[in-house]
Formats: sequence, structure tokens, C-alpha cells
Amino acid sequence: MVRDKMTLPFEVTYSEKPSKKSRSMKRLAVILKPENVDEIIATLKGSGLEATIYDVKGAGKDKERVTTSRGVGTMELAYTTRKLVATVVNSDDMEDVLGRMKKALGGQSGAVVVVTPVDDLIRL
Repeated sequence: MVRDKMTLPFEVTYSEKPSKKSRSMKRLAVILKPENVDEIIATLKGSGLEATIYDVKGAGKDKERVTTSRGVGTMELAYTTRKLVATVVNSDDMEDVLGRMKKALGGQSGAVVVVTPVDDLIRL
């Protein structure tokens, strides 16, 4: 009996060739304050996009003040809490989505967008 060619569980095989459209996509990672997440998510939903939200801690210039358990004083944390909202957009739509996000924040500073190319997007 001849055995079929076996693959490891983590190997991905294409049912069809990757499309050129999927190769022109960008991943947007928006790092922002927790109070601004709702505006960004509403903007992405309005554009028909999905997003993933991560909790992140950053060390930088800003310090966050937190009241102690006794309520007697405050202490400065060595980090600030931020949210990272990640989504994938077509390269052609990227400028429009970035403009909508900027408008939704109303000129508030503190948000950073990291744009990285997406080699391919595969739905399993």
C-alpha cells in the first residue's frame, strides 16, 4: 500500500495561488490611550474593517499616577498603560482610513500608527 504524502500540522498549503490584491495590503497597529479606543473602533467598523485590541505597557516620558490602596497618596508607575488596535487594510484605502482615525481623535495627540506590509493574508 502506498502512503499519501503527509504534512506536518503547522504547514500551510494554498488551495489557490495568493492573489495580487492580498499582496498590496498593510497592517495598521495603532498605539493609543485607553480612553480613545472607542473612537478608533467605531471608525474602523464604519469603514467595514475588523480589529484586534491588545493591552500594552509602555515605558517612556509619560508617567501615570495611581492612588494607593489606603488612598493616602499617589505613586508614579514606571510604565504607562496603552492599547494597541491592529487591523489590515488594502494599500489603496490606507490614507482614507488614517484620515478617518485622525478625524475621530479630534486632534488629540498621543496616538501612533505603525504601518507594516502584509506578504499574504490567508483565511483558514
